[in-house]
Amino acid sequence: MSQSDPKTSNVVHLADYKKKKAMNMTKHQLYQLSKAELLDQLIQYYETVKKDPFSLSIALWGEDLMDVISARALTRELSDLAEQHRLQGPTRVFKLD
Repeated sequence: MSQSDPKTSNVVHLADYKKKKAMNMTKHQLYQLSKAELLDQLIQYYETVKKDPFSLSIALWGEDLMDVISARALTRELSDLAEQHRLQGPTRVFKLD
C-alpha cells in the first residue's frame, strides 16, 4: 500500500495510543489507578520523556503523575523519586543528560 492510501492513514500504533491516553488523564483519574497501573504509567512516562525530554505536555503529565505517586506514598523509593523529580526535573532524575 502506498503512503497516500487512506487505509494506512487510519493506522494507529498501540504504543502511541497508550501514550496519548496516559497524557490526557486528569490528576483525579491518576488517583483512581491501582498501584500496578501507576507503575505502568511511570514506565510509560520514563519511555516518553527519554524520546522528548523538552515537551510541555509530557512535562505536565509527569508533574501530575509524580504528585499522585508522592501523595499516595506507594513506596519510600517512589516517594524519593517523585521528590527528586520535583527538585531536579526528569532529565536529571532519569539521567538523560
